[in-house]
Amino acid sequence: MWSFRAWQRKRILARNPLSPELWQRVLDSLPMLDGLSDEELMRLRERAVLFLHDKRLTPLPGVELQPEDRLRLALQAQLPLLHLAELGWYRGFHEIVLYPDDFLSPQKHRDAAGVEHEWDAEHSGEAWLQGPVILAWPGVQQSGGWEGYNLVIHELA
Repeated sequence: MWSFRAWQRKRILARNPLSPELWQRVLDSLPMLDGLSDEELMRLRERAVLFLHDKRLTPLPGVELQPEDRLRLALQAQLPLLHLAELGWYRGFHEIVLYPDDFLSPQKHRDAAGVEHEWDAEHSGEAWLQGPVILAWPGVQQSGGWEGYNLVIHELA
């Protein structure tokens, strides 16, 4: 049976091919993907292309995005969803804003006595239900290895 969703997916993938050279460079730069099978890598690749089609990556002054950077970010964003059905898990936001460095975020907390405390906290990422997701570029660049630090996965999860 014909499906508009399947047709649209196929069309997006056909119109946004990844060169084998770009794909290999990005794979080589993400050791966390080393244990994936060829089938898993193909699924991850397709989902990354669809992610980049659906989400706007907005670099602020001081951040320059290359095609490798965009793909690295998308692969990490899709990795936690790799074995889940495609149900639009990231439907709640439309944009990722990339800051050139960590940023200050105003915080508020009301303690048990009812006193409200306000302060600025330094963050490397923030996410809200309806977006945007904010990521500090140095944290994105440090993600993807075996160190156990991954800003992209943390904020999108």
